[in-house]
Amino acid sequence: MGLVRKKAGAAPSGTAAPDAQADPLADPLAALEEADASVRRDAAHGLGHAAPPGTVAALARRLETENDAGVREAILTALARIATGEAATALLPFLDREDAALRNGVLESLQQMPAEVAAPALLPLLGHADPDLRIFAVQGLGGLVHPGRADWLAAVMERDADVNVGLAAVEALAEAGSPEALSSLETLARRFPDDPFVAFAVDAARSSFQGG
Repeated sequence: MGLVRKKAGAAPSGTAAPDAQADPLADPLAALEEADASVRRDAAHGLGHAAPPGTVAALARRLETENDAGVREAILTALARIATGEAATALLPFLDREDAALRNGVLESLQQMPAEVAAPALLPLLGHADPDLRIFAVQGLGGLVHPGRADWLAAVMERDADVNVGLAAVEALAEAGSPEALSSLETLARRFPDDPFVAFAVDAARSSFQGG
C-alpha cells in the first residue's frame, strides 16, 4: 500500500484537532474583553443570569472603558439583575462622569434593583460635598418604592444648603407622588424666599397634590 499524504493542517496522530469553532462565551468573564462588541454584549447578558465569582468587578471594569452603547446597556442590565449591595456600590463611581447617557443608565439600573439594595448605596451620597452627586442621589432615591422615600426627600428640602439639590427633591417628590412631605415644601419655600424657581416648583408640586 502506498503512503497516504496527510492533509495540510491535520493534527498529528494521537492529538486532538484544535476547535476552530471554540465558543468565545465558554469563559464569559474573559469574553468581556473580546474585540467583537457582540461577543462582549452576549457575555454581559449571560453574566446577568449566571454570575460566577468576580462578575461584578469584571462588569464594572469593562464599563470603565466601554464605548459601545449596546454593550453598556447589557452591562447595566446585568448589574441590575445581579442586584446585590456589591453591584449597587460598583455603579456609584459612574455617577461622577461627564457622560450624561451613562449617568442616566446607572440611575435606571439602581432604580431597577430592589429598594432595600439600592437605597443603602445612594443614601450616603446625600452628604457628599459635591452638590451634583447629591442631586443624582435625590433622583435615584426618588425613583425607589420604599417607605422611607418621603422622609429622605423631606430631609433634603429642609436641610440641604444648595437650592438646586432642594429643587431636585421637589421634582422627585412630585414624580413619586408623596404628599406626606407637603410640609417640607413650605419649609423649602421659607428657606429660599427670594428664589423664583423655588416658588414656582413649590407651587406646582403643591397644586399636583391638591388636584390642581
